[in-house]
Amino acid sequence: MYALSRIGFLTLTTVGSFFVLSSLELPASAEDLPQNLGPVGPDEPIMTEVGAKRVIAWYEPDSDGCAVTAVAWNRSDAGGSSAQGVMIRLGRGRIVHLASAYNIKTLNLRCGDDAATLSIVKDDEHMAFGGTQQPDHP
Repeated sequence: MYALSRIGFLTLTTVGSFFVLSSLELPASAEDLPQNLGPVGPDEPIMTEVGAKRVIAWYEPDSDGCAVTAVAWNRSDAGGSSAQGVMIRLGRGRIVHLASAYNIKTLNLRCGDDAATLSIVKDDEHMAFGGTQQPDHP
């Protein structure tokens, strides 16, 4: 993993979120927040929920796989002050597990074998959540 200053990370996630969300048609109320369970291509968002958190994740392909950014915030936080994020590089075919408090719910994101997709997957220990399970491979 690589380190970013808090200001640099917030700037990156703000700008990235703006570009990702600006292409979406947002619903009228917080109850109708959009979901996209993937698989997605580069710079397309995966949007789902993990327990009481909303999550948006996207990636850019790099030479070794996927450079993934994921941001989570409380569903009830309209101002976004609870937002937290992570940036991680995943090798092709590798999975990252993003867990809610106490590991009750886990979001498993997989970088495609050719780094052409990012998808929600299940594994032996955890089940992907947030609607209909998407297949591991097409």
